[in-house]
Amino acid sequence: MNIGLMRERVSLQAPQELRSPTGEATLVWATEATVWGSVDGLSSRDVLQAQQANVIASHKVIIRHRDGVNPQYRLLWRGKTLEIVSVSPRDNRTRLELLVNEVQ
Repeated sequence: MNIGLMRERVSLQAPQELRSPTGEATLVWATEATVWGSVDGLSSRDVLQAQQANVIASHKVIIRHRDGVNPQYRLLWRGKTLEIVSVSPRDNRTRLELLVNEVQ
């Protein structure tokens, strides 16, 4: 793992359900951690490979391994919201490779 390539600050957010006093459920996003990562747009080859796995992705994000990160999470990066579509542990569980799709 090349730590020098992880130059971007990325916030990991997890969904949480809040209940109002009347019992109405509301989905909110809570920031669990802000970590260093590498964020790259996908090449056309990567896009084709993702489509073969039935995944629509626009970026690949690499962060240090963290337990519990799953496709229900989302990322905030440079004011953009990135929905996680795939989580893959790499290099003997020292890093996570996340395929993400930008949410408009």
